[in-house]
Amino acid sequence: MYESFGWWRKSEYLKVHFAESWNEMHHLLIMEELGGNAWWFDRFLAQHIAIFYYFMTVFMYALSPRMAYHFSECVESHAFETYDKFIKEKGDELKKLPPSKVAVKYYTEEDLYLFDEFQTSRPPNTRRPVIQNMYDVFMNIRDDEAEHCKTMKACQTHGNLRSPHALSEDEDAGCILPDAGCEGIVDCIKKSITNPPVSQKS
Repeated sequence: MYESFGWWRKSEYLKVHFAESWNEMHHLLIMEELGGNAWWFDRFLAQHIAIFYYFMTVFMYALSPRMAYHFSECVESHAFETYDKFIKEKGDELKKLPPSKVAVKYYTEEDLYLFDEFQTSRPPNTRRPVIQNMYDVFMNIRDDEAEHCKTMKACQTHGNLRSPHALSEDEDAGCILPDAGCEGIVDCIKKSITNPPVSQKS
């Protein structure tokens, strides 16, 4: 919506968020491989909560991206704490279990460009997981959630997010259109009325 109206032009945001979605999808595939979708009620509850969460965050984002990103940071922080607690309680058991096939493929065998892309707090190629058992799988999922949390925090300062693969500021400037610099739909509408775009004369 913001890009359609010309209020924001942040292609890097789209790329990073797609990489985050790709990562979270693999978390889901790992849980399904472990039987997390075996019960109908669990699937029903998870799917409907996801739909509610989606529309709630879309509404929040329309009002204020900063508010939506802060909420997502809190969700990611809770996820990190949940996985961390699980690892500490079940660590010895997890070390005896073979790793998820999905996890082995995702973390060690696939093209890791998108894996690096959502980790905006570190340079590409600096995190390469080792997956030998289920303990390693859950450790990496937990660490992924920590990286999501850092990204959501960076997003709260508008224009602060940078793709790990991005070129330098000068080289990249030609690929990104000017940013209106507004915060939320009310601010964007107000600025578009009071500061209409200047038409270029041919």
